[in-house]
Amino acid sequence: MNWLAKFARRLRMLIHRQQFDADLEEEIRLHLELRQEEQLESGMAAYDAQTAARRRFGNTTYLKEESHIAWGWEWLENLAQDARYGMRLLRKSPRFTAVAVVTLALGIGATVAIFSVLDGVVLEPLSYPHPEQLVSVEVTPLALDPSLRGMAAEDYFVFREQNRTFQDIGIYAETDTDRDVNVTGFAEPERVHALDVTHGVLSVLGIPPLLGRIFSSSDDAPGAPRTAILTYGYWHRKFSADPSAVGKTIVVDGMVRQIIGVLPRNFRFLDAQDLALILPLQLDRNKTYLANFSYFGIARLNGGSTLTQASADVARMLPITLDSFPSPPGLSLDLLKKSGLAPSLQPLKQDVVGNVGLLLWVLMGGIGMVLLIACANVANLLLVRTEGRQHELALRAVLGASRGRISAQLLCESAVLGLLGSILGLGLGWAALRFLVALAPAGLPRISDIGINLPVLLFTLGIALLTSLLFGLIPVLKHAGVRTGLTESARSLGQSRERHRVRNFLVTVQAALALVLLICSGLMIRTFRALTRVNPGFARPAELQTFRISIPDSDVPDDAVIPRIQQQIQDKLAAIPGVSSVGFSSAVPMDGDSVFDNVFAADRNYAQGALPPLRHLLFVSPGYLRTLGIPLVAGRDLSWADTYSRVPVALISENFAREYWGTPAEALGKRIRVTAVDDWREVIGVVGDVRDDGMDKPARTDVYWPSLLVKFQSRPLRAKRHVTFVVRSPLAGSASFLNQIRQAVWSVDANLPLASVYTLNYFYTRSMARTSFTLVMLGIAGAMALLLGTVGLYGVIAYSVSQRTREIGIRMALGAQQNDVMRPVLSEGVVVILVGLGVGLAGSLTSTRFLSSLLFGVTATDPLTFTGVIILLALVALAACYIPARRAMRVDPMVALRYE
Repeated sequence: MNWLAKFARRLRMLIHRQQFDADLEEEIRLHLELRQEEQLESGMAAYDAQTAARRRFGNTTYLKEESHIAWGWEWLENLAQDARYGMRLLRKSPRFTAVAVVTLALGIGATVAIFSVLDGVVLEPLSYPHPEQLVSVEVTPLALDPSLRGMAAEDYFVFREQNRTFQDIGIYAETDTDRDVNVTGFAEPERVHALDVTHGVLSVLGIPPLLGRIFSSSDDAPGAPRTAILTYGYWHRKFSADPSAVGKTIVVDGMVRQIIGVLPRNFRFLDAQDLALILPLQLDRNKTYLANFSYFGIARLNGGSTLTQASADVARMLPITLDSFPSPPGLSLDLLKKSGLAPSLQPLKQDVVGNVGLLLWVLMGGIGMVLLIACANVANLLLVRTEGRQHELALRAVLGASRGRISAQLLCESAVLGLLGSILGLGLGWAALRFLVALAPAGLPRISDIGINLPVLLFTLGIALLTSLLFGLIPVLKHAGVRTGLTESARSLGQSRERHRVRNFLVTVQAALALVLLICSGLMIRTFRALTRVNPGFARPAELQTFRISIPDSDVPDDAVIPRIQQQIQDKLAAIPGVSSVGFSSAVPMDGDSVFDNVFAADRNYAQGALPPLRHLLFVSPGYLRTLGIPLVAGRDLSWADTYSRVPVALISENFAREYWGTPAEALGKRIRVTAVDDWREVIGVVGDVRDDGMDKPARTDVYWPSLLVKFQSRPLRAKRHVTFVVRSPLAGSASFLNQIRQAVWSVDANLPLASVYTLNYFYTRSMARTSFTLVMLGIAGAMALLLGTVGLYGVIAYSVSQRTREIGIRMALGAQQNDVMRPVLSEGVVVILVGLGVGLAGSLTSTRFLSSLLFGVTATDPLTFTGVIILLALVALAACYIPARRAMRVDPMVALRYE
């Protein structure tokens, strides 16, 4: 009986095998007929059948005769065939293709835009020959303030003559508003941005002239004829690009200068904007004193020298400088040596870019997370789509297609999607780049270097390949080479939990990345709110119109006359209808002014060789404090009688008074001065602290001097010729009001042009521009991450419900309640959410450390921000799960069973 049972079992197996072979043969026949009818699939089936025949019959002769060239040609043909096949499939699914391409384009476009800014500002070298050899050369007083950097004329003379590491060195005057000059003789007077340089600066940068010549050593020699070089833009605007402009004369600050050259169109001095004139810096070595650190140096290293060697070389020469030049009156050499002068050299590019690189890398990381979320979304879409093609993939595998062949075809489809997404993303990135440049914070360096260039195009190509690989490999690894599609029913496949794990993992990644971005955005929101709540020390900046004028000594040689001209202008401005108050100062809050000096107090005993702290110095008119709304805490304000009578008085800020004398009232009557040969000046008033270095910086300790001083900083008489007027009016910023201001100024002196015409609100908002820029960028990234993550979670839960339709129908037919159906659907989403939140929380605690330098008034681990964002993301994710769960509750059992 055993042999009979074995025979029956083998017979059944044979019958089943024959039936399977017959079924398989019928499947192949029907499939090939379908492929022949549809050109979409005919090529792939023919190739797979040919491959199977080669393997079955062992066509070794063909394989042996096939050369490497033929194999390469065949590979290219296969690639082209895969691309055509993939595009046909995508064309047949326009909705899927559109969603995938748009999703990728959003992530790629944002990434390309931020990379363009990063490349233009940080990665691209400076546009000078051999920029890696260029260094900035400065000196810093470590014992006073390590953040201060500068170079003195005496340093330049010694470094140029005795250095061992530089090919050449030059110095230039700081390109701030004090370097603006008046140009007259061409219709209306004009104030333009100028730069004073020694002859070595342009040669160090390697800039050849477009016309004429650049400066030589004879141009910056004391007493040499006054010359000037035009920038291309100013030459084109002022002289209509006339080559005969070289050799003509131009009146600059009342002095006639001969134009000796024009610089090329692509020339840009570091990051100076709107530069018009280059003027020779004529330094007299015989009249040079120590400690005038008002210049900046540029040098080109020798071929074999390094930055470390150059720093050591400068350190060697600093004592030589101190021993080679006399100290200024009132300042001993011992005091200078106690200031701890040390070299401060860095690559010139670092000097230009500053610390903005950290901000851009943070933004690049945030947008990169959005791209990863987009890739995860597209990977999920491809997984669902590939699962619907399992029958086709299994049939191809049976026909002989290898796993590599099927993988190549699936990756080719992903590459087509990635390429289409990159093309569209490049267009979106170009549009977003224009938005970024317009929104960029004031002072963003190298903004003119930002654009879509070859590195950006190569980056986009790389992104296309990388994203294609990222979202294309997942369905390949999961489904390429599957052979069960012909034997497994769709019902059993739909019930498999294995197929949901990859999709759930991708959604977990999306939730984690979204949480990181949202927390970063939340911290920046809290920072911005903290900044807006800080008292700047002045009132209603939008009502304050500011502009700068300069009275050159060639027009008014006598310093004693300057305050009277300035008071006449002030009176004319006060007479304009709607003006409530007018004043002027050497600087206004947050305009970048950096005039500091040591201030001695008469009632303080200083140790031998000790120096008092540096204080911020301002020279103001009566009415300036009232115009800005700076409160008078104690004492009185300056008066015009103080100015004209040259009474030795001064005002100080409240923090200065509390630092030295405890209370503002105690500071009244105390005496202060800058140098030992100056007159002592009585403190007659204490005013409120002003955050004149930015809302995120502590208020400086300020000292306010009259605009006309005697025996100040070792000078017998000093008037402040470069001042900024402040006019309070509700009409500030309007064109008609600015026209009235110009007429009022020109009624006093027709040769006084107005420069730096802004409302004070411009400086106020600019001080927070970097924070607001970061906030907007991270906010956009966080919103995109939240949207894509929510869509991804919704898609996974909705697909899971659609695959379990029959199961849900059976359960409801057996008496399951709606809550019993909803509970497992929601639990699946909740598990994904919780895991994602856990991973994202750990990632946030690490990533927010990079934001620490950008935060104000909030810590990188702020519990309120973390809690709020976690709750927000959890609620949104639960809403995304609830919608498909509600749909599952409404499944009709009969419809579900009939559907299956």
